[in-house]
This record gives sequence, structure tokens and C-alpha cells, in this order.
Amino acid sequence: MEEYREAQRQKWLQAQQEKQNQAATSATSSNAAASSSSTSAKETPTIGGTAASSSNGASSSTTTSSSAASSTQPSGASSGNLPNLKRVHILPVGTAPDANGPPRLQLLAPELRRKRTDKEPIKAGLYMRSSGLTFIVISAEPAEGILCPETDYFVDGDPVLNFEKVQFICLRDFESGDMNQDPTCLFQEYISPYFRSLQDSNQDITTIIQVGEILKIFDLEFQVMCAEPSPPDMGIVDANTMVYVDWDSTPEFEKIHIVPFQDTLPNAYQFDVFSDYLKPYLTKSKHKRFGLNEQFTYQGVQFKVVCCDPQGPARIGRNTTIYCEGVLHPSLRNLLPPEVLEQLSHLPPGLQMLLLNTEALAGGYEERLTEVQEMLSHRRGLTDEAINRVQRFTWSGGPEEVQCMVCLSAFEQGDEVRKLPCNHVFHATCIDEWLRRCTDCPICKANVERGVRQ
Repeated sequence: MEEYREAQRQKWLQAQQEKQNQAATSATSSNAAASSSSTSAKETPTIGGTAASSSNGASSSTTTSSSAASSTQPSGASSGNLPNLKRVHILPVGTAPDANGPPRLQLLAPELRRKRTDKEPIKAGLYMRSSGLTFIVISAEPAEGILCPETDYFVDGDPVLNFEKVQFICLRDFESGDMNQDPTCLFQEYISPYFRSLQDSNQDITTIIQVGEILKIFDLEFQVMCAEPSPPDMGIVDANTMVYVDWDSTPEFEKIHIVPFQDTLPNAYQFDVFSDYLKPYLTKSKHKRFGLNEQFTYQGVQFKVVCCDPQGPARIGRNTTIYCEGVLHPSLRNLLPPEVLEQLSHLPPGLQMLLLNTEALAGGYEERLTEVQEMLSHRRGLTDEAINRVQRFTWSGGPEEVQCMVCLSAFEQGDEVRKLPCNHVFHATCIDEWLRRCTDCPICKANVERGVRQ
């Protein structure tokens, strides 16, 4: 099948070169421009004889109907140099066989024996028809090979459906060039030739895709965003599938500041943070979307996004300014994941300080980090009934504390406060929020629930 893919790629490259030549000619001759337009129209890739149409310039769609096969195509792939398959996964297409009937492997046995005897190449997407049913190869290891006595067969799983609709987006990254073209060209010059290469090959094979999968098509990458029907997330793109495609609309950062944690940086050799760590990671993860406070690790070095404009989620593009100066120390606030930091930001300042107090517990950062995440996420504190049993009164001055250690504000006449069994006093609303998350006094760690019972 690779020769057909390569033939389509060469055709695409030739079309690109012709477009450039036509553009140069149109700049000097209006007649040449008209001729160029005519030639371009004739060479626009179509499926089913109809070019993709664009809806308000937002997406392109058409059915992937089969076109006539080329008269010069080879008769089939050679199996002479193909390796033996270690394992192969095969599932039924459309509907599952009768549960009370013979096992799937027994239904497949006649066709598998024939293909093994004939040494026919096996790869993902290959149809198998046996016992009056249609099956399809989901995966093979290695990617293409021949069946042998040692091949392991897997036939468990839901039937594979034919997708009615599929939505692709063309992914942008900081290495990409101009991507402001009409999205119709994505279908005509990429999607259509790619899927048509299978249909033109005259082989009993199709394309299986999965939602979230990224396909490399010529010089661009496309992600499968959604498909119908769903579930399942895996299905077949065939002649009746309606295909939609558009550019990735994720915004681009103007600037982003990514800083490493000091304790993860190497000490045994010299290095450059950007060249040796950050740039290779961004190149490897060029489609990744980042957000404020997001963390990632590359080659043992941990990084965190400490500042970005906009805040995200957004992507790093060609015009993004990347900063990586400075280091972070492993404090609890720096180590907390973005979703926990978001919860923490809605709490009073004093309560944030108490939660992040690493001196309150022995065991280091890891133990305290786990405790803070559980306190913020699971609220394993006192019930409202137990909290209401804690002494509550109106502040009128006295020998107790003069400041609430949760909100860090001084007590004023008329404030509603609570005195815990350990005699520490807080604003009622402040300590109630704490006690819903933790059963202990935030200052001395005495168990409030046990004190109330006694």
C-alpha cells in the first residue's frame, strides 16, 4: 500500500509545484492567469467526481465515494520479504455474530488458513470475509506481515462500525508556515488524496481511525476530533462517510514563561535549559496546549508554566516569545497541579497559608502535598451538625487571640466567632470552611471532633 501513498504524495507535490508556477505566471500575464485557473480547476482532487465545498469558509465536506482505479497500478503487494506476524487483532464489522453460535475464531478459521497457505500480506484495515460474515483487521504486530503457526489471534471486542461523519482539524505548531488558506484546500489537497489512495489501490482494504488519533498526511498533521456514530470511538472511513475538515482554532501565545524546578536540574554536567531540554520537548510535543501553572517533565527535569499571555489553554506558535530564565524551588504552592491551585485561590489568604504550611506535618513535601490535595478535593472534615456543636459567640474583646488566623483579619466588636475545644478562636465563617475540610485545629492540630465529644 505504501507505493500508492507515495504515488499520491508525488501527485500532490507536482500539483503544489504547478500552483507555484501558475502563481508566478499570473503576475505577468492575465491570459496566463486565466489559463492557470482553468488548469487548477481541472486538477483539483475530487472524490466521487465532486470537489469539496466550503460552508462560510469554515469547513469542507463531501462523501468519500470511490473513483476509477488507475490502469497502471500494480496487481498486489509482494509477501516475499514480509516478516511473520506475532499477533493480530480481528473484529466483526457492523454486527456481532450470534452469541449462541460458533466462536469468532472458529468462524474465521477457513479464511485464516487460506491466507496463511497463500502467504497473503496482513495489515490493519484489511477485510476478511468468512462463514458469511465480514471481519476487519484492527491491528497487527509488526504493522504488516504474513500469518504463521506461531501467530496469536485476538478476536475479543465490540464490532467495528462504519462512520457516517468524521471531523478533522489540521493541527498548527510553532514550526508550521502560513495557515490562513481556505480550509477547502485541506480536503482537496490532503484528505481526499489520502483516503482515495486506498480506494484506487484495488485492494480489499480500508482506513480505520480513532477519535483523538493524529494522522500524518503529506507535510501536515490532522487530528480526528469527533465521529458519528459515537460510541465507539474507533470506526471505518468508507465511501459513504461525510468528512469535515478545518484549521485548528486554538489561540497562540504571545509570550510564555516556563521555568524548571531547581532540584530536578542536573549537577554533573553543563547544560543549556532551552536548547537541551525545553526546545526538544516543545518540538516533540508541538501540538500540545498549555495553560497557566501547567507542569511537565522532560528527561528528568520538571518544568512549570509560571506566566503566559493569554492564560490559555493556547499553543506555542511561530510568533510566541518563550522565556525560561530563573528556577523554582519545590514549595507546596509550586508543586500543586493547576486544578488544585484553582480551588486554593478561592479560599481566604490565611486558610491558603495554613493549608500550605509544611511545618505542620512531618514527612516532607510529598506527604503534605497528598494531604492538601485530599483536603481540597474530598472535604474529609466535620459534618455541619458536628461544627454547630462547637462554641459560637459574638466577639466583645477578651484575653483570647485578637486576630483570626484563617483570614488574617483582626476581630472587631460584633463579629461572630467560634472557640474550639483547644481555646483557639476564629471567625465563625472562616473556621467553618476549614472544619469542613479538616477535623483538626489549624494552629495546634488538636482533634476538634474528639474535643467536642469530651
